[in-house]
Amino acid sequence: MDVFPVNWDSVPEVMNKEQFFRICHISKSTALHLLKSGKVPCEWSGKKTRCYKIRKEDVKAYLEERAIFPELYSAPKGWYGTHYVARLSKELPEDTLRQMHGYYEKLLRKYPDVVTVKDVVALTGYTLTTVHNWCSRGSLKAFQKGLKFCIPKIFLVDFFCSLTFRSITRKSLWHIQTLNDFSRKMKHRK
Repeated sequence: MDVFPVNWDSVPEVMNKEQFFRICHISKSTALHLLKSGKVPCEWSGKKTRCYKIRKEDVKAYLEERAIFPELYSAPKGWYGTHYVARLSKELPEDTLRQMHGYYEKLLRKYPDVVTVKDVVALTGYTLTTVHNWCSRGSLKAFQKGLKFCIPKIFLVDFFCSLTFRSITRKSLWHIQTLNDFSRKMKHRK
């Protein structure tokens, strides 16, 4: 994702949607999605025009977080009339990746060292077929014991931090919640 320098001194403390999408170099439709979904905090006046008031600090926070986690800000399928997928950077910063590993390790602390596909399904909310496909394709490293896949917890953590997992278009509720929770924890560490 391209990064455009912003002269924050010339930006008003409270802006409208028009100013917001121009500063962030996004479309009007994307700006509307971000404001309506609450992904960028705003005040809605209820009027037909100029109904959004967005604070400068919220725009700064959005731009900083979007640079690291663009998948959190992608619009749902069909928002633009066609299928849209957020472009992800290939690699997360090393510090962020290390913290993400720690986050998922802590989250999986109560699970045994080797989990089954059913455990992953119960945890993530993805279907049995989806998890089997991840294992079969090698995206999620696993070994077979009879006809069942067994997944070492360390490989599950690696998979959760991978580009493959983060770039899933139709994320489960658990997936969205963990990304949002991790993102909040990253903000509090700054």
